[in-house]
Amino acid sequence: MPFNETYFASPGRVAEELLNDQSQAIKNADFVATLLDAMPTLAMILNEQRQIVAVNKRLLQAFGIEDADLLIGRRPGEALGCIHFTHGPDGCGTAPNCSVCGAVRAILDSQESGKQVSGECRVMLSSQGGTALDMEATASPLQVVGRYFTVLALKDISAEKRKQVMERLFFHDIINTAGGIRGLACLLVEKELSEDTEGQYKSLMMILSDNLIDEIKHQRRLIAAEQGEYVPQYEEVDLCQMLQEICDLYRQHERVPGRRIELVPGGTCLVRTDPPVLRRIVGNMVMNGMEASPRGASVLLRCHISPELLRIEVSNPGEMPPDVQLKVFNRSFSSKAATGRGIGTYSMKLFGERYLGGKVGFSCERGRTAFFIELARGAGADHPYYQGHE
Repeated sequence: MPFNETYFASPGRVAEELLNDQSQAIKNADFVATLLDAMPTLAMILNEQRQIVAVNKRLLQAFGIEDADLLIGRRPGEALGCIHFTHGPDGCGTAPNCSVCGAVRAILDSQESGKQVSGECRVMLSSQGGTALDMEATASPLQVVGRYFTVLALKDISAEKRKQVMERLFFHDIINTAGGIRGLACLLVEKELSEDTEGQYKSLMMILSDNLIDEIKHQRRLIAAEQGEYVPQYEEVDLCQMLQEICDLYRQHERVPGRRIELVPGGTCLVRTDPPVLRRIVGNMVMNGMEASPRGASVLLRCHISPELLRIEVSNPGEMPPDVQLKVFNRSFSSKAATGRGIGTYSMKLFGERYLGGKVGFSCERGRTAFFIELARGAGADHPYYQGHE
């Protein structure tokens, strides 16, 4: 179905007595419970109000739940701990982000058509600091003693999505950078160059080499961060100098020719942070803004400083469509068609909030889109996460 701001599942749940009756009907159908536990995926059976009436042992084991009855009456996102279910008037399926959730759509479409329907969903887990699970959701109709239910099977495809991202990065971006280094090396070896030109080529080779190393290090940081193993390395940096360096780096980037990046002066500011992580977050914001802008457009990078808070913001002309806004921080989602894109905004949120203790978000208004990160001026070694890893 096309995106529609009113495309949310209907609210309303059955009375507890009827819910228990439905759950008992599934328990009494021995073959259903046997088949449910035989499924190689996380699986649950839902009533017509999308409430859980049964789950398989694999789901209980995956989330460390000992008593299946604790999940009876909940909806899928509520059972898994999705961060979005609290944003709707009646839990999972009724929040704005649910309108673009592949699991919700699969359930509703299966209930409407009476057929098996599949879709992809990305569950952001509140219990794990916003860690994302990419899942393939398959909804199938089930009839038991004259009652209609839906079997929802959830297959974790996170590894597959990570593989796509790594292929994109290593087989495209990194190989392109390595190819640029080799091209420059060939010119230095094979051609007679003036002293100035040779010096420029050597400097460019150093820059490209540093970019290549930084990209590889960032992927190592990202893998560690998703596993909860990354430990921030804090030090004091000159924020204005960092922002200027980011502008200089992206001003001539080959992927976004013809765009301008302007740094709005914000005053001197020393901040205690993890420099490579903050630099990558802001760099991703700048690149996203430049890629979203037409040739000749200007992207603005600014920093607002107060005694308690600093806010780094990158804005560009144009507004994201509503459906893109709802999915922008999901891992592997991208408004671009290339397979494996979309890790940038997800990593901004993951590192900025889970490891730097800040807030990452965006706004779309008055014909412009702005991404931002807000950090407490006292962040750094005082951050609770950092203290726990000393």
